[in-house]
Amino acid sequence: MLKPLPLFPLRLLFLPARWLAWLLLSLASLPSHAAIATELQALARHPTWLRLGHYQSDARLQSGWRSAIHDADFFAAPDGQLDPLAELTATLRAFAQTDGSGTDAHASCRYPARWAWLREQLGPAEPGLGSPMSCPGFDAFTRGRSVTSVSVVFATGFLANPASFYGHTLLKFNFRGERSQSRLLDVSVNYGAIVGNDEGILTYVVKSVLGGYDGGFSHIDFYFHNHNYGDVELRDLWEYQLRLPQQATDRIVAHAWEVLGKRYTYHFFRENCAYRMAELLEVVDGVDVIPQTWPWIIPQAMVGHMGVARYRGEPLVGEVVYHPSRQSRYYAKYDRLSAPEGDALQAFVQAAPAPRDAALAALPPARQAAVLEAALDYYQYVGAPIDRAPRPLREGYTRALSMRYQLPPADAAPPAPPVPVSPHLSRRLGWMQLALLRGPQGHHELGLRIRPAYYDALDSESGQVGNSMLAMGDLQLGMRQGRVKIRRFDLLGIESVNPGRTPLPGDGGPAYKLHLGIEPLGLHFDASHVLRLQGDYGRGQVLAPGLFVAGYLGGALQTCKDDACPGFVRGTLDLIYRPREALGLRLSVERRAPVGNGQPHYTVAGIESRWRLEANTDLRLSVEHDGANRVALGIGRYW
Repeated sequence: MLKPLPLFPLRLLFLPARWLAWLLLSLASLPSHAAIATELQALARHPTWLRLGHYQSDARLQSGWRSAIHDADFFAAPDGQLDPLAELTATLRAFAQTDGSGTDAHASCRYPARWAWLREQLGPAEPGLGSPMSCPGFDAFTRGRSVTSVSVVFATGFLANPASFYGHTLLKFNFRGERSQSRLLDVSVNYGAIVGNDEGILTYVVKSVLGGYDGGFSHIDFYFHNHNYGDVELRDLWEYQLRLPQQATDRIVAHAWEVLGKRYTYHFFRENCAYRMAELLEVVDGVDVIPQTWPWIIPQAMVGHMGVARYRGEPLVGEVVYHPSRQSRYYAKYDRLSAPEGDALQAFVQAAPAPRDAALAALPPARQAAVLEAALDYYQYVGAPIDRAPRPLREGYTRALSMRYQLPPADAAPPAPPVPVSPHLSRRLGWMQLALLRGPQGHHELGLRIRPAYYDALDSESGQVGNSMLAMGDLQLGMRQGRVKIRRFDLLGIESVNPGRTPLPGDGGPAYKLHLGIEPLGLHFDASHVLRLQGDYGRGQVLAPGLFVAGYLGGALQTCKDDACPGFVRGTLDLIYRPREALGLRLSVERRAPVGNGQPHYTVAGIESRWRLEANTDLRLSVEHDGANRVALGIGRYW
């Protein structure tokens, strides 16, 4: 309990009159004024108080701290953003006020997490804190304070939007009641950049990286995110329910209420959705989910760190729930169809508006139902949202729904889609490779490659877009005869595909490539380098299980070197084959036509195979050709 004292530091003169009266009545048993000042200062420096205020170390300030929140409404003291002690004193004073009691305006309703923590620290009999009171807004947010657990939800990456390249995280508050009935109605808390409607992709990339946006928390029912990510953007969701006691859960929920609508500075690579969600969790003493060894925070890295974290000696993560996207649900239903059933589905879809149903009618009623349920998922997948889809898709969906209603209900619920490996169990996200290379004229060299993040087409795993690439800062060095040379440096590499796995129209989508970096003009060790921007557009298709092919048209612009400017146009064919999970092969062939320099057309080709030796180790063999040849064998380690 906070101890009264006879002499007061200047700050304590501003404590509530009821506290001062209580202190004066107890003068006979009081210690010196230094004791209470020391106790207040200790509370202000307590890690939990600093986390509740989102204070970050700042040696330039006299207090040594600055809050990451720059919204004045978050603070009880005028200088609370820069002074944790001033904020603590003002918060205690505000708790003791009687004005506004029983309304959301009272401090105990604005700061329920602070109130509960200070009550733990000072004791339940502390007169300045008062008794728990009704807070209409907070009670509505928590539905009568009935949150029983907190989940972290991870949405897999989405390469059509730079804001979602690395995936996304949000919190979900789980309420009392039947989980199967209430899951979509649970409250979700989201964090993101506050972006204007008229800002383009390039503007977003630059401003989000440089801290040009504010960021903030918002909340909405979980079904909104489940629909947006799973049905519109076709991203799988992974829900990690945390094993925390009720008191810890209550603190996270209360602090989420405190920061709703408050403004931070948003940084894409560090202080992003994953970082801020982790901060909410870390207001609980003993929870550690922010990877401290990385200069940036990627949502999947945070999820992986959380997956191995422990709380009070037990795993932090309890139940893991897979929420498959509309695309995943459609593929799962299609894969369970036999060949005749697949033919019946294709005939039903492609024969509109005058469908031929003979193949469908020949099936038993139960299998007709399976085909029609696959058709319903197909129409919602390719036409999402179905109410705004082209008329043939809407009519096909309505007809499939009508025919399904005419059949008997299924004897049992259809099996759930197969659950892939959870992203928190996937390999680590950085990669380093040491390789032995044999170049033109039989020269040998050592190669060192460091790719801080994230994945390529051969090592894309759960939580990442299959057969795609997203890499930043990919550096390749060559070492020969005591010389070290930059072979290649990719500032950014994106290869995005939406491969169709079924023969139905609309399954699949465009594919594109975008690369920016420093590249050699040839495979020779001493080849000149240029800064090159490359872009390609095409389509891809899964031809058979494990076999993907894509074709592109595109080109490159580059700086001038050895008459090799301004660039070239090209056509590219890519083939990726995965005979089994641990083995992959990629073949790429380009035909380039230089522009503006009179040089002849030429071919660039490469083949690379990857063996996954264990979760975080791989072996790769590659052969490159551009008129000369280079062979490389390297062992890689993920970190």
